[in-house]
Amino acid sequence: MLKGFLNYGLVAAVLVWAAVVGLMAYRLEDSPWRWAFIALVFAGILTIVAIFRIRRYIDGLSKAEQDRGSQS
Repeated sequence: MLKGFLNYGLVAAVLVWAAVVGLMAYRLEDSPWRWAFIALVFAGILTIVAIFRIRRYIDGLSKAEQDRGSQS
């Protein structure tokens, strides 16, 4: 459980934050801040995508390092 929290805790926190901001944007019907909140939701989703891409890149680097180490 600790490993899952360490791997996905940040993603879960950003997802909850984006959901709360999205709910606030939904409730602000005729406010000029509504579009700013919607933009923040999309920024949160893009942050989650970036986290997964960076994780995949780092995992690929560590796998290549292990492959290189086993060939020596």
